[in-house]
Amino acid sequence: MNQIQTALLIKNKRVIAQQNDTKELQDKRQKFFNFITQLDLIIPEVFEMYQTEEDVIKSKKIIPQYFSKSIFANTRTKTLSETRAEIDKVPFEKAIDIICEICSALIRKKIHFCVFYSKGQRSPHIIIYDILGLDKPTAFKRQSAKAKFWRRVIPFAFHLLDHAIWADEHYVPLEFAPHWKYGTPFNLLFEYNPFPPKTYEEMIKEKKANAKKIKEAKNE
Repeated sequence: MNQIQTALLIKNKRVIAQQNDTKELQDKRQKFFNFITQLDLIIPEVFEMYQTEEDVIKSKKIIPQYFSKSIFANTRTKTLSETRAEIDKVPFEKAIDIICEICSALIRKKIHFCVFYSKGQRSPHIIIYDILGLDKPTAFKRQSAKAKFWRRVIPFAFHLLDHAIWADEHYVPLEFAPHWKYGTPFNLLFEYNPFPPKTYEEMIKEKKANAKKIKEAKNE
């Protein structure tokens, strides 16, 4: 694909995305991303990405149309403390049934999670943002820890999960933004929080305190 074709594709994709975007979604997107950036010492990178018939094109300085990585951002890298479940091996109706079973299992275990979905996706995403024990020293160990966690939570459906999404280098849709592939908003369906009195601000304060302790311990 040459630069002219790329420019036209980006233009068309942006038109669709902007038609599905709203001021309300933009405000939610900014607020939620501000929360995510404070969960870890590593701040996620946001960028613009689209699906083509042949490949995926991502924000690059060599493409003039990408004058800013964030103005039309629809994708991001992951934080170290998050993991997610997505079904990609069965029809949509069956995937929904399994997603509901997974949600029930997480609720029984009193695990805080969110469910996001963009129309056109193979299934909703169940996302846990504040899981402990994922700050492993290597990407392989982090991916293994996520696999071990989901195997414990849902042994009955573990083989149906998208395992690739647990890799550090696997990009994820930006919350409340038009989806990079479908153009429809990646919206919050619902959130389960077993400890409502614990606000995001309190969670962030606790995370920072733990990070400070870890840093001090390493310097000793």
